[in-house]
Amino acid sequence: MTALVRDFLLRAAKAMPKKIAFYEGDRSIDWATLNQRANLFAKALQKEGIGKGDVVGILSHEHIEIYEAFHGCLKLGAPRVGINWRFSPKEMLYVIKDSNAKVVLVQANCVELMGDLPEKLASEGIILIGYGGEHELPYDYEKLLSSSDIDVTLPEIHNDDLAAISYTSGTTGSPKGVLLSQVALREAMMNTVLNLGLAPNDVWYAPTSSAWITFVLITMNTVNGMTSVLPEGDFDPDEYFAHINKHKVTVTIMVPIMMRRLIQLKEEKGIELPSLRLITYGSSPSTPELIRRATEAFGCDMSQLYGVTEATGGWICVMSPEDTRRGLAGEEHLLRSCGRPTLHFDVEIRDDKDVVCPPDTIGEIWLRSDSVMTGYLGLEEQTNAALQGGWLCTNDLGYIDEEGFLYLTDRKNNLIITGSANVFPSMVENVLDEHENITEVAVVGVPHPEWDEAVVAVIIAKNADAFDSDEVIAFSKTRMAKFEVPKALVLVDDLPKGLTGKVLKKDIQAMFKDGRLSVPWDFPSQ
Repeated sequence: MTALVRDFLLRAAKAMPKKIAFYEGDRSIDWATLNQRANLFAKALQKEGIGKGDVVGILSHEHIEIYEAFHGCLKLGAPRVGINWRFSPKEMLYVIKDSNAKVVLVQANCVELMGDLPEKLASEGIILIGYGGEHELPYDYEKLLSSSDIDVTLPEIHNDDLAAISYTSGTTGSPKGVLLSQVALREAMMNTVLNLGLAPNDVWYAPTSSAWITFVLITMNTVNGMTSVLPEGDFDPDEYFAHINKHKVTVTIMVPIMMRRLIQLKEEKGIELPSLRLITYGSSPSTPELIRRATEAFGCDMSQLYGVTEATGGWICVMSPEDTRRGLAGEEHLLRSCGRPTLHFDVEIRDDKDVVCPPDTIGEIWLRSDSVMTGYLGLEEQTNAALQGGWLCTNDLGYIDEEGFLYLTDRKNNLIITGSANVFPSMVENVLDEHENITEVAVVGVPHPEWDEAVVAVIIAKNADAFDSDEVIAFSKTRMAKFEVPKALVLVDDLPKGLTGKVLKKDIQAMFKDGRLSVPWDFPSQ
């Protein structure tokens, strides 16, 4: 027998029935109760004709109920899809229609965000279930559970059956539905817990959104029985540290945009975090300077992760605390690495002819693993381009050094070709981030009459009045190749970011094209 994630929940309910599975503020749920309520939800869905293969959408902030529902879906083999509450009604409808969701579970305070969708969807036979307050949806979550029972008929589920659909963040166009199998979900959960060294007695806090692939991080406690903490709705910097201390969190995860704010908050308020032993971080590149600041501010081990939605998160690489300490102790190049590949992945760097590159040579990152997606929903051409001979072509560029460390240089579509030289924006950003008067920076290519594209740095300054462009250019010239030095520096108050916190570089480039941002040269005529 091959165990599925639903089997791990039942085992946890039997082996540690009274142990807390999730904390959410003053609320909590133990493993036995989580399993029972998941059964009740699964049976309620079965009574409404929902079964294996029927997609269930979840539109909600982060609360215990949506994890009960998630596990109920796993029991039925009903693929779960997250719908981000920050979406417009049009975007919500796109995900619901594209995924062919038969059911949508909606938190009460998200109903108004849907506009006129509830009436439209209900008229089309989609089952709308509300929870967490007053709502006017046709079904109520607690009433469904109270009239249900735990005598759920579990269908036979195989490794390659669909477990979830996770939509990409859409930084390169419309979001794509990534199809994730039962085995991919199990392998991603089990190996991430293993590679991070998480134990059953750890308390894990991933204050992120389950609308994206990070739902895997939030729910991977299923495979080792550790306790997970939820952020009482959404991440709040002011509440984050209180949650850690209240629940004695031992391991947490941050993304760089969170990390910067939390460092500042911790230093301002002098907060102590005695239970915290490890901070993991990822989602977007972290600079060496930020890693150093975080290590000094938080005083615990640091571990970087690299993952992609198309690999069920993964997680593909882990920079161990030991290797992070090597970087902090003088081997600074390691702070620019995302770590060594984890052993449930084959990782290769290939050139534009699909030939494996030698060490220290930049190419596209290719992956092979049971965690890799089945494909993109309804997108045969994109699936065939991404999956080749059992390998996933990530569209990420990087290289592996002689020690096996993977370094990300950039996304293929972020590459700047200035003259005949290739410039990787992230490498320029790493240098500029070291400057004492730069808070955040994004480097993009902008049309140029002589160089075709020019390197331009868009900067949030710590002190805009004291910002000296000539000094920053001089700083850059001593730390990077001549062709990498920005041709222009542009100060802004904020950088456009997607729902996952990633900088939207295409939006920045659009700002230059429509005149919202400017450079000291005229664009070449088309």
